[in-house]
Amino acid sequence: MNLNDSAKFRGVVVFAFNTNVNYVQIADRTSRLIAHHLHLPITLITDHDSEPEFSYDQIIRIDPQGDTWRIGDVTNRWRNFGRYLACELSPYYETILLDTDYLVFDDSLLKLFETEFDYKLMHHTCTPDNLNFGDMGEISLPFVWATVVLFRKTLRTQTFFNLIGRIQRNYNYYRMLYNIREGNYRNDYAFAIANNIISGYSLNEQQSIPWKMFTINDKIERIRLTDTQILIYHKDQAVVIPYQNVHVMDKVYLQSNNFNQVVEAICGAA
Repeated sequence: MNLNDSAKFRGVVVFAFNTNVNYVQIADRTSRLIAHHLHLPITLITDHDSEPEFSYDQIIRIDPQGDTWRIGDVTNRWRNFGRYLACELSPYYETILLDTDYLVFDDSLLKLFETEFDYKLMHHTCTPDNLNFGDMGEISLPFVWATVVLFRKTLRTQTFFNLIGRIQRNYNYYRMLYNIREGNYRNDYAFAIANNIISGYSLNEQQSIPWKMFTINDKIERIRLTDTQILIYHKDQAVVIPYQNVHVMDKVYLQSNNFNQVVEAICGAA
């Protein structure tokens, strides 16, 4: 199948499972940005109880599983298991797999389909304060970001996602093998380990997305857009960056009225 023939089999997949964060609401909002800029069908993978409002191409419901962690006296839940099912569940031959907190402000991801690959991963990120996210541990590997993944349904891709499933099921073993610092399961780490194994235990970046992902790690009060710039306000300061896709880690902001207004300003009122 050549690239021109495969274009009609192309789409976006997002996973969203509500916890103390309304990830489905966030997915509804960010999916409007995806549809506006990429003009692709979007499939939502969610649980049986969620009530999404966006008009998705398909909604696939599965039983969510995840991890928990404590901050002080507060127990948080992260339903992040099951990402390895993306290849199996995606209804598209060519898939863009996105986290709900990735804001699509342009069509740059589409240009990657003009190249040959089985899967592509986001190896590098940058932040306004040059924060270094580092390796998975002091004597471990650099991790990749499962925030943005592109893949075609090939044998190599299926092997890659099967490895991620094996890593999830046996995470304590792989955590010790790779000297991972954190105890909680992270898709970023599982994707990095699977890529390391399938690449012959080498730091293979041949399948890397050829630019850094811009990440905002701080709390956000509001975002303002111009024709060429994105202004991200935090307290009395603003980060000004060229117009591009942005990874926003502040989930409270993504549930805010200001973010909804940003989406409506771009896509039109719902």
